[in-house]
Amino acid sequence: MPGSTSPSIATPIPGSSGKADHLFNDLAPARLFSLEGKVALITGGAGGIASGLAKGFAAAGARIVLADFSAAVHERVQEFRNAGCDAHGLVFDVTDAEAVVGAINSVIDLCGRIDIVVNNAGVIARTPFLELTASEWQKVIDTDLTACFLVAQQAARRMVKQGSGRIINMGSIMNHVARPNLVPYVAAKSGVSGLSRAMAADLAGTGVTVNTLAPGYTVTPFSQASNVEFNAFVSDWTPCKRWGRPEDICGAALLLASDAGSYINGHTLYIDGGFLSVTR
Repeated sequence: MPGSTSPSIATPIPGSSGKADHLFNDLAPARLFSLEGKVALITGGAGGIASGLAKGFAAAGARIVLADFSAAVHERVQEFRNAGCDAHGLVFDVTDAEAVVGAINSVIDLCGRIDIVVNNAGVIARTPFLELTASEWQKVIDTDLTACFLVAQQAARRMVKQGSGRIINMGSIMNHVARPNLVPYVAAKSGVSGLSRAMAADLAGTGVTVNTLAPGYTVTPFSQASNVEFNAFVSDWTPCKRWGRPEDICGAALLLASDAGSYINGHTLYIDGGFLSVTR
């Protein structure tokens, strides 16, 4: 304003260089979100979401261990190595308790430590409730819920000794809403959020945090994005007016995996383009 003696917002404080003071260095995004020196294990490593997460973690400086039931995970690992990333692959069944113990030991043998676990392995059964078999129910519960417990427990035992660690369990918007023919999946993903809260309580004070990432409809071979009618419905209903991409989950995953998220614990973070905000 004319005649005003107030300094412009852009005017440096007298005696200041105008640059961020060294006192703020710890808040620099490059430092807060850095995963330099960290080792990240991602299960379901041959899948689409795992690819997006691994790219984000590798870009932040982490060493990546991709694990999957399928040997195809080694092809994904080679892609990352070709891009200059420090990546390793493991093939094991996340529902096999003994195999999980061996896998965590292998991570320690390969990398010397384990700092981040993303329980991303998952299956789905699209069967009407009245036709659902006990074996279909059990397979989904074992893979999508029980495996989170098995992998997280073994990793957490190592993390507690280190005094730090990040466990991220992959949930879904289906822990908050439901659709027909997804009974075991909805039950399992609801359980994942509860499991994360309970684990966070048990691991209090150890330096290990546990959270749930809950994506909305995301384009992967696992999803129904190829269904033209359903694709159009999701795109129209979601406030962002599109399906999610695996890379859309990277930012939230980096938040929970890095120092930036050190005070986020026992939480379920939705990455759904606003889908739940307009869903009753």
